[in-house]
This record gives sequence, C-alpha cells and structure tokens, in this order.
Amino acid sequence: MTISAEVVEREDTRPALPSRRDILKLGAVIGGALAVGAADDGVRADDEAPLSFSASQAGEANVALPPLAVVALNRLAWGPKPGDPFTSIEAFNALGPDDTARLAAYVNQQLDPAFLAAPDDSDAQIAAAAAHLPSLNMTLPQLWETYFKAQNADRSRPIRDVRVATLLRAVYSRRQLFEVMVDFWHNHFSIFAWDGAYASATWVHYDRDVIRAHALGNFRAMLEAVAKSPAMLYYLDNFISQGASFNENWARELMELHTLGAENYLGTADPMGVPTDPASGLHVGYVDNDVYDAARCFTGWRVNNGQSGAPGNDGTFYYHAPWHDRANKFVLGVYIPADQGPEVDGKQVLDMLARHPGTGRFIVRKLWRRLIGDNAPEPGVADPFFDAVAKTFTDNWQNPNQIRLVVQQLLLGVPASGTSPAIPSPFATTWGQKIKRPHEALYSALRAVNAAIIVDSGGLSSLWSGYDAIGQQHFGRRPPDGYPDVRDAWTNTTSMLYRWRMFNSLMEGAYYSTSSNTGVQVDNNALINSMGGANTPNTIADFWINRLLGRPMDDPAHRAEVVRMMQGWDTGNNATSIKPVYTDPNAVMAATDISNRLRRMIAVILMSPEFQWR
Repeated sequence: MTISAEVVEREDTRPALPSRRDILKLGAVIGGALAVGAADDGVRADDEAPLSFSASQAGEANVALPPLAVVALNRLAWGPKPGDPFTSIEAFNALGPDDTARLAAYVNQQLDPAFLAAPDDSDAQIAAAAAHLPSLNMTLPQLWETYFKAQNADRSRPIRDVRVATLLRAVYSRRQLFEVMVDFWHNHFSIFAWDGAYASATWVHYDRDVIRAHALGNFRAMLEAVAKSPAMLYYLDNFISQGASFNENWARELMELHTLGAENYLGTADPMGVPTDPASGLHVGYVDNDVYDAARCFTGWRVNNGQSGAPGNDGTFYYHAPWHDRANKFVLGVYIPADQGPEVDGKQVLDMLARHPGTGRFIVRKLWRRLIGDNAPEPGVADPFFDAVAKTFTDNWQNPNQIRLVVQQLLLGVPASGTSPAIPSPFATTWGQKIKRPHEALYSALRAVNAAIIVDSGGLSSLWSGYDAIGQQHFGRRPPDGYPDVRDAWTNTTSMLYRWRMFNSLMEGAYYSTSSNTGVQVDNNALINSMGGANTPNTIADFWINRLLGRPMDDPAHRAEVVRMMQGWDTGNNATSIKPVYTDPNAVMAATDISNRLRRMIAVILMSPEFQWR
C-alpha cells in the first residue's frame, strides 16, 4: 500500500504513543467500565465487572443482531478468519443467495464426512511442528511406556503436546464446527489432565481416540470409550473399584454430569416407588440406589497396569473378573441378573443411560447453551423445538451419525415429518446472550489478525503463562463438572483484566521471540499492507472495526475511542487536557505514526464488548 510520508505538525512535542496503562484504561472506557486494572499498572481494581453485558435476542435488547455471517462464525467456528476460503465472512456470504441458504450450506459443509476427512492447513502446521510434539502419533501402549512407565518420564508431555495441537487446529483448521464440538465434549467429559499420572501421560489417547473419534458420531459409543479410557478410570477412581468395596465416583458422575443430569436426580427415594417412563420402560429419574448398583456394575473395569493381577502393563482397558460384583443389581427399574459375562453389566447400564429420554434432554440443553445461547428451556418447560431435537437424540441413540443429526437440527431447525410441520431454530436470531470464554477469545483474536504460530521447544510456554491467568487452563478444571458455559461466569473483573492484557501482549509481540523466530507472531507490516490504502484515523479505524467485528460497533462512543487511538494524544499530568496529535480524524497520517499506533488500536478493538459477544 502507499502511505503518505507527510508529517503532520503536532500541537505537542511530547510523545504521543499510548502506554500499556493507557491501553488498559481505554479498554475500560470502551467496555463501559470503571477504572479497572492491577497494582503494577497503577490502576484501581473494582469488584464490578469491567464490561456491561446485557442479554439480547433480536428485537429484545440493546445489542443489535449482526449479520448472520458474524453470528455463525463466532458460534460455529472460533471466529472469522480473514482471507480463509472456508471461514471468512466473505466465504460464508458466497455460500448462497440468502441467509437461510448460506447457513444451511455452511452447516452441511462443516458436517460433511468427506470435508472432515480431507487434509487441511492445521494438519500441515502440526506436521511442521512434529519435532516439538513427539507424543501426538503414539499409540496408547507407546504413550504408557514412554510417559508413564519410563524412569523420570515427562508425564505432562502428552498434555502439553495436545494443548499446542488444539491451538493449531483452532486457528488453522477449516473443520471449525468439528473443533467446536471437540471442545464441547472435552468439557462435558471433563478431566483434570495435569495430574502427573494416568491422565497426563495418556492424554493424546483421550483426545484422539475417545473425544475426537466420536465428536460427531454416536453418544453411546463415546460413552463406552470414555468409561474405558485410563484417564477417566483413574480420574474418577474406577480403576480401583472392586466387589463390596466399590467406588461410586464414576457411577455418580456418569449419571449426574454425563447422561441424565442433576435435573433427573430424585435423591434418596425408594427406587421401587419411582415412576416408569412409558416410552423407554425405564424409571423417569435416578436415586442414590441407582448410583450404588450402577457402581457395582462397573467393578472390575480397570487399567492394565501390571498390578493386582493385571496380565500386562500397557495402559489399556482391562476387565478383571475377580474384582467384579457378580450379584444381581437394580438400575433405573431394570433387574440386572447375577453372573453375566465380562463387561455385560456395565454395558447394559450404558445402554440404559444412552436411550433414556432424560439423557437426550440433558445433552441437547447443554448443546443449546453452547451453540445458541444461555436461554435453553428449563427442565419441565415445554418447548416444541427443544422437545423435537431431544427426541431426535433419543430416537437415534444407536445411529452412528446421531450427534451429527442432532447438531444439524439444532442449528437449522427440525424438518417437517408426516403431519408435523417444520420447526425453525432460534440460532440465527439469537445474539449477545453469551460472551467468548477465555480460550475462544484467544483463538478468535489469533484468527482475526492472521497470527502465525511457530511452535518452539517450550510448547509456546510464554503464551500459556499469560493465557492461564484468565482462568480457563486447557484441560485444567479440577472438579468433574467442566468449565461453566454461561455468560456471567466470565464477566468478572479479574478474568476481563487478564483477557485485556492477553490481547495487548499479543499485539505487542510478547509471545514471539525474534531471536529464535518462534512463538506467536503478528506481523505489523502485514497488518498495514492489508488495509488497502487506508491512511487516516477514520479510514484505518473503520477498516479494522469491520475486519475484526464484521459490522459497525454497537456504540458510537466505542468507535470514537478507536479513532482516538490513531489520532494520538498526550495527557500530560492532567487527564482533562487531552490533545489529539491529529486533530482532524480525516488527516493523512505519517507512515511511522500508523506503524507505531496500529497494533495498540487493534488491541483496543479486541478488548471491546463487540469482540467478546458470541
């Protein structure tokens, strides 16, 4: 691009480049905040959340519904990626003549098995970084041998490698909806993976062979893969559950968190008094006795770890018959006879849970919260669309494409069937009920500025040290309930402050090493060259607002602050004496001024509420 080298005479000779503290203050201004910051920046931290978020659905609240491309790519992808042939706003808008056609084309493309099977840029990126990601192609026995059994084994290496691969896929992959679903299931079947034991050493297996292998497939198949994984067997203590000394942790979380949900828990009631659901023949909910007897069904499900009679030591699943409780059980109204064959009791429980209508409602409610908004129908509240999608989940519990069908209906609507009319989805008309969780904010920022990720021997440790402070370490939730997936959980002052700092550090190059040419690089020259000749505060601000947000800012005052970043200012010792360096926002800027201010202006847009909505 051509930028005038004309130097505009400044009204003040003092430096006009904003400081890091100024950036954080501007983030607070744009966010409708009080002065928010931290002690080392000399800015006061308040208890009130720094961003003023209000829930909205089209026509209901203060945040305008953006173009559908913005809605879709912020919820069914990790944000738009400018220039990408599959997930840029331009690519989405080229998919059809109207919004309905475009959304259907995008969703169907993202769910197409052939599309998912084709190699993409993330595969090339991971291959290029293979020397620094040594565990990714190992089998479970190889992982066990190398990272668990070996003397002085680096047990956290597999989880560090998966964390980097997850980032590369989020930023570079065209399979964006698949990656969103992988993230959903990781959070649903949440494990604290930094345990220095079974989970961390075998995390590649859990990510690749358990979650990714079933993310758009069949829930029942995924449920069994989870139950047999060394990571989950260890995390919820089933690997030591035996006979009369059964451990209930796995069975309780299986029902409460993974299938039926607490909404179907009936407490300590007598199981003989629980009503039966006529459609499934199962009890309508579960009681404590169901948990205890289900736990007995899973006794003997353990890890082949070379201990207590295990025939080998390779980390694979092993059914140990001497540990199994052979007596009969009673689960969800079904008698499970004594002395069944190996694994039969446990598999029968998994079958019952997978086909239970309560499981369908619980899973679809969570998918609604992830893919649409926080206003999923509450338990017991009739909603024709929700009820129809939940029925699809239950009716297809044995279908290998069950999850794909459910996601398709949740996003595109339930098609007409027989005398039943089609029911539209609220997906396209819902906006502003959620904000990006920390990892979504990171991924979408990297995609928006086309950051380059060059993996180093440290696994991008400088990035993670800044990111983890926000409060959502990858695979780091200690309780088994997963990170919260509602807006209010992520709008607290501390989380927002560290989010802003992450954006600022990204744009300042804090995660990139010039000496080794590794880390996360945002090329300033590439940013400038992408602007198509924009060279005034107004045109530069509008270019980047559109590029990063895909629409104008909701509040004109927000845009004014972004323009002001490019105009430059000097506050001196008195914040009321601000003087723009470029008093005319339409003045042509000097090339050096553009170069000096652009990164921090972009950081302020990334800090804005408009960038956080999803």
